[in-house]
Amino acid sequence: MTSHISNVYRLRWQRDAHRALGEFLKVADLPALAWRIATSGALVGDVDSLTLTAGEQRAAFDAWVRRLDAMVWPERTDVDGTVHLHAKFAWARNDEVRGAIRAAIAPPIDEVTP
Repeated sequence: MTSHISNVYRLRWQRDAHRALGEFLKVADLPALAWRIATSGALVGDVDSLTLTAGEQRAAFDAWVRRLDAMVWPERTDVDGTVHLHAKFAWARNDEVRGAIRAAIAPPIDEVTP
């Protein structure tokens, strides 16, 4: 199946997302996230799960949700106790720039079920 979306559009979407991310990162009081820009121009920000505590991860997720006025989806908990947070957003300045904020909050090691 051939896609009717040209590379010109994909590059434009990525440039728009890059520009939006630059604006997002101008706010110095927000926690750093690992950001990705998809070929569709979608932005995905992942909360750091290696250096932050569970409380700090949730606080970082909540801060970005507030900043981007994102719509939070219901939490999901895996069988191992990992809590997944997900919110989707559209940028207020250009609603074609869309994306998600995610967090995977693992339980403390001593609480993991074998």
